[in-house]
Amino acid sequence: MTPLTRTTSTALAVSALALGAVGCGSDDQSSNVSASGTSATTSTSGHSGHDMSSMGSGAPSQADQQAVASSMRMERLGSATAGDRKVELDASEPVTFGVYEGDRLVQHAPRKGENAHVMLTLSDARTGDRLPDATITLRVIDQAGKVVASGPQYPMIGMGMGIHYGDNVTIPKAGKYTAQLVVGPPRIGRHADVEGRWNTTVKATIPFTWKGAAR
Repeated sequence: MTPLTRTTSTALAVSALALGAVGCGSDDQSSNVSASGTSATTSTSGHSGHDMSSMGSGAPSQADQQAVASSMRMERLGSATAGDRKVELDASEPVTFGVYEGDRLVQHAPRKGENAHVMLTLSDARTGDRLPDATITLRVIDQAGKVVASGPQYPMIGMGMGIHYGDNVTIPKAGKYTAQLVVGPPRIGRHADVEGRWNTTVKATIPFTWKGAAR
C-alpha cells in the first residue's frame, strides 16, 4: 500500500474549526526521547467536531455536539515526554476536517486507503497546558523499518478534543508500529513567565500496537 506523504509550503490561517498546516522546524538543540506505548485497546468516546456539515452554518447545539461525540470512538495509542513537552497519540476512524487556505475553508475528506485519523495533543509536561501554533511532523514506522505514513500534522480543534494536531493516514495492517515525532516550538505570543519554555525543537518516539482499525 502506498505510504501517505503530505507536505505544506505555506502557513494557513487560524479558524474556529481548524488551524493552518505548517512545516516542521529545524533540528537545532533537539533532544531524543522514547516512551513505552500502550496497546490500542482502550476506547473512549469524546472526540468529535471535525465533520459538522450536516448541522448547518450556525453554532451546533449541545445536543448536536453530544450526538456527534457519541458517534466517534478514539483509541489511546501512547504518549511520550520530550523535555518540557508531552505528546499524546490517539486515533479514530478517518474524518473530514476543514483547513483555512487564505480566506477559504477547504474540506479535506479521507483519501482512498486511509483508515485512521491520528490526533496528537501537545502540552506542557509540568502544567498540562495545551500548546497551540506549534509544528509537528509524524512518521509511522513498521517493525521492518518501513515508513508507512509521514507528513506534517494539521493544527486543528474539535469538540470534546480541543486543540490538537492530526491528519488522516494509512496504517496497512494490525501489528506493532513506532510513531516518530519532530515537534517545533509554538510560534505564539508569550508572557514573561514562559519566555524560556518550549523554545527548542524536540524529538519523541511512541511505540504502539495497531489493531487494524480505530474502533
